[in-house]
Amino acid sequence: MAGDEVTIGDFARRSGLSLKALRLYDARGLLEPVRVDPASGYRYYDLGQLEQARTISLLRRLEMPLGAIADVLAEPRGQAAAIRSWWVDRRRDLADRGPELDLVLQSLGAADSPAHPGHFGVDDVVVRPVEARTVATVRRHVAQEDLVATFASDALELRAFLDGGGASYGTEFWVLFHGAVGNDGDGPIETCVPYEGAVVPAGSIVLRQEPAQTLAYVPVTAADCRYPQIIGAYVALETWFSTGGRRAAGPPREIYPVPWSDEGVVAHVAQPVA
Repeated sequence: MAGDEVTIGDFARRSGLSLKALRLYDARGLLEPVRVDPASGYRYYDLGQLEQARTISLLRRLEMPLGAIADVLAEPRGQAAAIRSWWVDRRRDLADRGPELDLVLQSLGAADSPAHPGHFGVDDVVVRPVEARTVATVRRHVAQEDLVATFASDALELRAFLDGGGASYGTEFWVLFHGAVGNDGDGPIETCVPYEGAVVPAGSIVLRQEPAQTLAYVPVTAADCRYPQIIGAYVALETWFSTGGRRAAGPPREIYPVPWSDEGVVAHVAQPVA
């Protein structure tokens, strides 16, 4: 081992970073060891990397995402400018997310919270039976910022697949949320296109039957069919279930029954009722 090389444990103590953090930064290409022993797998760092390690640690205290840190480290002559630019963007983003704060306050019943277009209540919930449907589906893990683009692309992919197999379908499709999708989570979603005809599954596309069931849903207009306003429809639906002693029988979903229009109802935030 060279004189300036230390083990990962020693480097962790000197830098103030945990072993888990060092392994993560290695995997993301932010702070790679100078040598990995081929026999033991032990990682060794150079003491000259301490300055970069401390820079990463300070930026993480600012809650800078790892991707943004990579961009900063890639600008050795303009790191200060890159950090200031990110900070300005972050402050702007916080200001733009004011409606999310209003939504949280409204869901808690804060009397002084301002009204906004996405305010829904349990009186908006509609209940109706739906028949069984055969659907072509594809699953993805997606974060909030990529949600709409991902399921819109998946719907197009599924329709192209059905076209190739000679199946028939309408304008309707829906998105099932099998996990939490947010700014800090990449939950699994399933985009579904109902169809009629005989086709053979291919690649990541799955064919299955969505059973006959009773759906509770909140109609959502085009004005409210965006984040964070649409979250108000989810809150209303959850409240409807919890206050009525009802049980859900499946994951929540967004149903898009008609082509997009700037007026009228364009989506249903829905969940099956047990």
